[in-house]
Amino acid sequence: MNTIKLSIIYVVGGLAVYLIIGYLFHLVIFPEKKPRVTTYFKDGQTFYSKAEGIAQKIVKQENGFVYSELEVHPFAPGPPMHIHTSFDETFEIGNGELSIWVNGEIKKITPGEVVHVPKGTPHKPFNETSDTIHLKKEFPLPEHFAYGLSQVYGLMDYHPDFGKMPAMIFMMAPIQQSGFDSYLAEGPPVPVQKAINFLVIPAARLMGYKTYYEEYNINFSSME
Repeated sequence: MNTIKLSIIYVVGGLAVYLIIGYLFHLVIFPEKKPRVTTYFKDGQTFYSKAEGIAQKIVKQENGFVYSELEVHPFAPGPPMHIHTSFDETFEIGNGELSIWVNGEIKKITPGEVVHVPKGTPHKPFNETSDTIHLKKEFPLPEHFAYGLSQVYGLMDYHPDFGKMPAMIFMMAPIQQSGFDSYLAEGPPVPVQKAINFLVIPAARLMGYKTYYEEYNINFSSME
């Protein structure tokens, strides 16, 4: 019994030292150099995911939100099934037919119909048609989430290890902790995913992963 208790003490103590030293280096000694999120976006910039087939053109950034014109390209698979814990999403389109998987049910919406996805609800928009679908209204996203999304799009499209475990865990942990509130619906419960992020961030930073990659900055190119 004493051996078991001693082992537990060593494990807990080692974990505590790892976290204290790791977060000291992460936040104090070698903090990231990254742009100010509140002034990061400019009107007319676009960011696009080839993997998801979704493009967004920035209309404005104000009051903590980024508003964009969003389009879903033909046969776009969309993002993985995911959950937001801090904000709702509303889908209303101006043309065609958009498919949205919501909590195990596929909804198909056409102009005049609205699907509201409350926070905490697993969902996934995608396009099963040959049309480019345009959302009818400006699509609002919390600015820290939008900032993280632009970085995730870059990793998703250009990093060969994205989507591979455990590399993806190390890539996503710093970005999610910095405000990218999106968690896998088919993964462990969200609190478990957040706990894993907290534990792996010191190791992720040591491996060179971070929240900001200059090469994935959004730009002013056309969405077409």
